[in-house]
Amino acid sequence: MAQSEQELPEGFRQLKTQVAGHTFEESNAEAVGLLQDSRAGCVLKPLGKPECGERELRFYESLASGDNDLALLRGHVPRFYGPLKLVVNRRERTFLRLEDLTRGMRQPCVMDVKMGKRTWDPAASLNKRKLEEAKYVKCKQELGLCLPGFQVYRPSRSDEEHPKEATILRHGKDYGKSLSVEGFKQTMALFFNISRDSRNRRAGTELLLNEVLRQLQEILAWFQRQRQLHFYASSLLICYDYARLGNPPMSQSLLNGHRSKEDDPASWVQVRMIDFAHVYPAEQGQPDENYMFGLRSLIQVVQSILHR
Repeated sequence: MAQSEQELPEGFRQLKTQVAGHTFEESNAEAVGLLQDSRAGCVLKPLGKPECGERELRFYESLASGDNDLALLRGHVPRFYGPLKLVVNRRERTFLRLEDLTRGMRQPCVMDVKMGKRTWDPAASLNKRKLEEAKYVKCKQELGLCLPGFQVYRPSRSDEEHPKEATILRHGKDYGKSLSVEGFKQTMALFFNISRDSRNRRAGTELLLNEVLRQLQEILAWFQRQRQLHFYASSLLICYDYARLGNPPMSQSLLNGHRSKEDDPASWVQVRMIDFAHVYPAEQGQPDENYMFGLRSLIQVVQSILHR
């Protein structure tokens, strides 16, 4: 079924900022991508295979009701508004209603980074393990990171000082699978719009990188404490508003030591954990070293970009 032929409920549309996962454009007629309810500020994620979908739903529900370590994780995942049944392409499906992390962003840059050397869960078959081990081999084994997809706004060559002149660049899983370790690092610099030609954009990029690091380190601190869960094939979604990179008032106000709510980088930079279909109880109360290996690698990559 072509993209123009999708039968969606009134008020819903395909999420234009989806960079990874199943999409409506796949050859499989049953494939359903992410939807957007712009009125409610929600993204709707279709539940996957029954067992995986139920596991992800239970995870979000446990976050909402938990008073233990899980409660401390709430600020690092998209807000959950419950399940919703919708008829899409003449079939009823269940969706998770989640916070739209790019809501209000004029030029959203979005990257999906899958975490860990091991991306198969304890219940995976031998064939599934082999398939997973064959993906993203170069980056996954050395960095514990994969890059399924991203979109980024880039300044046009005509004028770097005006973000309205930006063009959008998108890459999917085929690009990510081809990356070497050095290629991954270069792609991260590309995504964060590293530039030596614009003073305003350099200042904005420094704010961006510091805010990404702050949020990454908070997530790492949570993982260092918790012994309940292990996360397999889970991702971090990094989002920021390109339109804010070249905003002189924001940069100047922060340099002067004054920060309004609008100027706070957390208002236009989001790092959130996503994809919880393969979350399992921790084995023998051990820390999730697999996820933390990738997280520490990502922190090191961002730090190297900031300080180069």
